[in-house]
Amino acid sequence: MNLKQFFSKQGYDISEKLNWDKYITLWESWYRGKVRKFHTYYVYNGQAKVKMEKKSLQGAKTVGEDWADLLFNEKVAINLKTDEDTKQFKQIADKNNLVTTINQGIEKTFALGTGAFVVSVQNIKYDKESNIYDVTEAVPKLEFVECKKIIPLTWEERNITECAFVTLKSIKGQQYVYIAMHVLNESGNYIIKNYIFKGKYSSFIETDKTEKEGFVEEFDTKSNLPWFWILKPNICNNIDSDTPFGISVYANAIDTLKSLDNAYDGLDKEGVLGRRRTFISEEVMTYSDGTQTLTFDPEDISIYRMPKGFDKDSMIQDSSSELRTDKYIAAINFQLNIFSVKMGFGKERYRFDGQSIQTATGVISQNSDMYRRLKKHEIPLEYVVKGIVKSLCYAGTEFGNYNINAEEVKVDFDDSIIEDKGAEQIRASGEVGNGTRSKKSYMRNIRNMTDKEIETELQEIEEEKTNNVQMFGIFPEKESEKDENKEEVKNANTRTMGNNRKASS
Repeated sequence: MNLKQFFSKQGYDISEKLNWDKYITLWESWYRGKVRKFHTYYVYNGQAKVKMEKKSLQGAKTVGEDWADLLFNEKVAINLKTDEDTKQFKQIADKNNLVTTINQGIEKTFALGTGAFVVSVQNIKYDKESNIYDVTEAVPKLEFVECKKIIPLTWEERNITECAFVTLKSIKGQQYVYIAMHVLNESGNYIIKNYIFKGKYSSFIETDKTEKEGFVEEFDTKSNLPWFWILKPNICNNIDSDTPFGISVYANAIDTLKSLDNAYDGLDKEGVLGRRRTFISEEVMTYSDGTQTLTFDPEDISIYRMPKGFDKDSMIQDSSSELRTDKYIAAINFQLNIFSVKMGFGKERYRFDGQSIQTATGVISQNSDMYRRLKKHEIPLEYVVKGIVKSLCYAGTEFGNYNINAEEVKVDFDDSIIEDKGAEQIRASGEVGNGTRSKKSYMRNIRNMTDKEIETELQEIEEEKTNNVQMFGIFPEKESEKDENKEEVKNANTRTMGNNRKASS
């Protein structure tokens, strides 16, 4: 049995996924940096075809990492309605290494066009006779599933509502195929149907009953909240607008990637082919009796022995040429600029210094192409992250040992790359000083404090003011006293001016 036959028995046609696999394979090969029939090729030298290996700058991998780091890193803050809810969720997030899982998931999603974050409950025990789940040791778990393991079952306008995830695991040398189908029942709630087989994707068989011991074949989530969240780059699919799959961020930049690697490979070959060579006549390297001498180091790769027939004037010849590395480096930087623009980063995001790709750093202008593209990608990502949080909290509460209310989820992305935080803080402080911004707004948006933390902080500030008054005997002036002091200062200034006039006259 294979995957197509299995899903056909379940009443699903997966031809859409099978037809899309060729694009996933192409983008994955560029992500790995070795594309068959491009990075491996043959050159005819006049006698035979010589196999060649083209060097790769790994541009596709770099752009995936860049978008992942810009969109989701350790500075992203996720908060729930109350501090207690946020604290409990943080425990789940830490156990699942949430930041790393989502960051790496974004990288592969942008490279392959589609990715999925799937929630499950581990260490849950089910008693079939009593129909009761034992959640004493249950733990909610988050996993990322890459594109080639995702099989959409039902979708509408590219929105996947039912989906299957296929994974391959090896246990004690035996390979198993795991299939998890997230489908809706008549009540509109999600049911997770689990299957396990022996073998590989292309061919597998049923497992024994002993191998299914403790295996939950069907799990009712008791909710219409999905336990899977599909992420795609926020760009239109210009290959097939009807497919539920997204496209890679470099799907329309394959030619640029080829030109980039051609230029880089040329730079490498320029160093190899342009190195200095010394051609030595065979007579110079042998004694009169024909035995070879050790006048020259036999491991010196710059020495080449020439056949007999050279005259005395050409026994030792030198060959060297000027390297054209500067032209190749200029060509690489030109292609990097084109690639940067096509990736949505604008110009000069990348620069080649002759050894490696350097990434530009610093503050991103709000009017730049990169800022607009970043905010564009944040739209679907925020929706997915909020969904992940809600699913994890629901799983941990309904089938675990947590009690979390995740109706309100706030995701604050890292804006430090867009605006210098130091400059922003100084400007905000000035706004508070001149009365155009409230203290609460400053604490909430600049210091990322919760409402409860703000109230506590303001209360402590007032208490410190009271303590300072009591300690130093400094009491605030009454309004009448302020007016009297102002009048005295005014009169004193008037007398001073009159005295100055008399002195001058």
